[in-house]
Amino acid sequence: MNIFHKRPLSLMLCIGLGGFFFFTFENTVFRGILILAAILPLIISQFIKSDNKKQLLCQSASAVLLASFLLSYLYFDKWFKAYDLYEDEVNVEGTVESYAMSNSYTKRLLVKVDKINGQRRIGYKFYAYVPSKDAKDIIYGTKINFDARLTGFSDESKSYNFSKGINAYASDVENIKIISYSSGGISETFSYYREILTRYTIMISDSQTGALLSALLLGERDYLPDQLRLDFKRIGISHILALSGMHLAILSLGIGKLLSAFGIRKKSRLAIISVFVLIYMALTGFSVSVVRAGIMLIISSCLFILGKTKDSLTSLTVAVFIICLINPNAVFDISLQLSAFATFGIIAFSEYSNQANLMKNQGSFVKYVVTSIVASVFAISATLLISTASFGGFSVISPIATLLFSFIVEIAMYLGCVMLLIGAFIPIGRLLSPICSLITSLAGFLSSNELVYASTDFQISEIAILIYTVLFALFMVLKIKKIQKAFVILMVSFAAVLIIPTVSTAIYDTVDTVSYHSEPKSDEILIRSDGEVCLINSAQYSKSLAYSSIEFLEEYKVTYLDKYYITHYSWSLDDDFDVLLSNFLVEAIYLPAPCNEDEETILKLVYKATEDYRTEVYTVNSNEVVTVGEYKIKLLYSAPYGETSVNAFSVSNESYTYTYLSSGMLLLENGFNFNNVLSNSDCIIFGMHGKKYKEKIVLEEYFNKADRIVINSDNLTISDYYTDMFINNGCDIIISPDNSISILK
Repeated sequence: MNIFHKRPLSLMLCIGLGGFFFFTFENTVFRGILILAAILPLIISQFIKSDNKKQLLCQSASAVLLASFLLSYLYFDKWFKAYDLYEDEVNVEGTVESYAMSNSYTKRLLVKVDKINGQRRIGYKFYAYVPSKDAKDIIYGTKINFDARLTGFSDESKSYNFSKGINAYASDVENIKIISYSSGGISETFSYYREILTRYTIMISDSQTGALLSALLLGERDYLPDQLRLDFKRIGISHILALSGMHLAILSLGIGKLLSAFGIRKKSRLAIISVFVLIYMALTGFSVSVVRAGIMLIISSCLFILGKTKDSLTSLTVAVFIICLINPNAVFDISLQLSAFATFGIIAFSEYSNQANLMKNQGSFVKYVVTSIVASVFAISATLLISTASFGGFSVISPIATLLFSFIVEIAMYLGCVMLLIGAFIPIGRLLSPICSLITSLAGFLSSNELVYASTDFQISEIAILIYTVLFALFMVLKIKKIQKAFVILMVSFAAVLIIPTVSTAIYDTVDTVSYHSEPKSDEILIRSDGEVCLINSAQYSKSLAYSSIEFLEEYKVTYLDKYYITHYSWSLDDDFDVLLSNFLVEAIYLPAPCNEDEETILKLVYKATEDYRTEVYTVNSNEVVTVGEYKIKLLYSAPYGETSVNAFSVSNESYTYTYLSSGMLLLENGFNFNNVLSNSDCIIFGMHGKKYKEKIVLEEYFNKADRIVINSDNLTISDYYTDMFINNGCDIIISPDNSISILK
C-alpha cells in the first residue's frame, strides 16, 4: 500500500535513522556492504533519467545514507568510545547522577563528566565502582574527583549502556575527593514531586492499587510486585506497565473531552494539551516513549493550529529524529525502538483500514473488537524482529490480552486521575481496588499457563519470523492492487508465526533430556521429562550467577520451571531467588531441611523473598525423593552450612542413573561411602561446585556400570590404568576444565 507515498520527508528520515543505527555495528565487511548499498540508488538513478522525481529520490536516498554513515562514524567511533581514547589512567571530575549498592562492599556511581585530565569534556558518563566505605558521603548531585582506568563494555551490555549515554566503566578507582554538593536541579525536583504523588496515591487507596496506578499514571514502577511484571511480560502486555504513548494518549484524550465539555474550542484545547504534555514528560522523567509520543502530539497540534493537515507518520519520524538529534545514543534504546515501530504499525493499520474500508458493514462493537485486535497485530508485526531478537520469545496471546487489558486499564487510569483530585475527601479508592485486583488476578491466571509464552530460539521459528517481517515490510511499501488478498495472506502468515514457536516449545518440552552446565561457583542440571522441567542447582552465591542460570535456561528454550531444586544453603539465596523468579515463572522451590541456626535463618529469608510470588517453597530431608516426570531426584548428602561446602545427589529413572558429587566430596573426613552409589551409576559427574580444594585426588576405583564420567573438579584426576579400563569398557570420559555445557543424554 506504499505508506511512504507522497511522504518524502518521512522516507528520508527513516533511511537516515536506519543508516545511522546500522553503521554502529563494528564489522568492516558489514560496513562495506552498507556503503555499497548506499551507492546503489545513485547508480540506479542514472538509468531512470526519464523520471526526474524517481531520479531525485534515489540520489537523495544515497546522499542521506552516506551522510548518516559519516555522522555515525564520527560520533561513536571517534568521540563516544572513551575507553579507546584514554588507554592510560585518567583523572576524572564530574557530578554523581545516581548511585546504588552493587554488593555489600561496593557502590556503583553514575558520573556525568565535566573534565578528564583537567580538560573540559562535556557529554561523557562513566560507571564508577568504589568501595562503600569511600562512598558513604556521596549522594545525588555530589561533585567528585578521582583517578581511574577506563574500560569498555561486554557485547551483551554494550547496547544497553550506550542507549543510556554511558561511555565506559571507570575501574581501579582511587584518590576520591568530594568537591561540593548540590541539590540536583530541576530533574531532581520533578523526581521529588513524582515520589510525593506516588506515596499520596498509595495512601488514599491501598498498597496494591496505589502501586499499579503509580506505574500507569506516573511511570513509577518501584512499588510494583515483580510477579505482576513477569505476568504482564508472559501475556505480552509489558508495554501497559511501561509508561508509553498509549498512556499519554489516554490522558490527553480525557483532558480533550473534558475541555470540550466546557465549550473550549479545538485550537485552544490543543494548546492546553500541549502544555500538559510538556509538564507530564518532565514529571515522568522524560521516558523516551513518552517523549516520542509527546513530540508527536505537539507537532500534530502545531500543524493543526497553523492550518496544515495532520500527518501521523511524519509526526512520528520527526519526533524520533528530534530525540536522536538531541541524544544520538537513543538509537540503541530498545524502548524507543519498540515504541516507534509499534506506533508505525498502528499508523500503517490506520492507512490500510482507510483504504480497504475494513469492517464497514459490521456493528460498532464487533468493529471495535476486530479493529483493535488487528491494530495490535500490526503493532506486534512491526516490532516482532526486535522483540524476539532481544527477548528470545513472545506471548502467543498478546493481541487478545492487549485488547482486554487496554480497556480495563483505560478505566483505571481515568478513575485514578479522579482519585488524585478528590480521593482525600471521597473514598474513590474503594472503587478502584476491585478493578486493580481484577487486573492483577486476570494477568496471573493467564500467565500461569505453561504455553502462553513460547521460545523463538528455534531455527524454524527464526526463519518464519524473518520471512514474515519481510512480507510485512513489503506490504507497507509496495503498491498492491489486491490489497485485501494481501492482507489475508499477511494474517495467515502471522498466525503461522504464533503457532510454530508454540508447537516447537511444546514438542521440545516433551523430549526427555538431562543437561549439565557448570560455572566457577555453581553446577546445574536441567531435567525435561513428561512435560515437566526442573533445574537442579548445586549452590549459587550471587545475583550474577542467577543471571547465568537465566541465560542457561534461555539457551535451552525453557520458558517455565515446574521445579527448582537447591542442594546447598548460602546467604545469597534470597537474592538469587528474587532475580530468578522475576524472570521465570517457577511453580515450586525445593531446599534441604535446615539442620542448624544459620540454615533456619536463611530459610526465613527465602520465605520472605518469595512471599510476593506464586511459588511454593518446600524442604526435603536426606534421601527424600522429588519426582520430575519419570525421573527421581534424591539428595544424598548436603553439608550443613558453616562446616564445609560439598553435596551429592542422584537423578534416576527405571533404566538410567546420574550421580553428582561436588568438588571435595571424596575428601570428607567422616568417610561417607559413595562406592556403592557410584558402582550403580550409569553417569557420574564430579562437579566444580565447592571450595577450591587443593588436595589432589587420583580416582582409583573402577565403576563397571558407568558409561559416562564427567570430570569438572580441579582436584580430581584418573590414573592412566583406570582410564584405560573405563575406555575399554566403552565408558566415555569427558574432562571439561572450561566449564562448558555438556549434554549427558
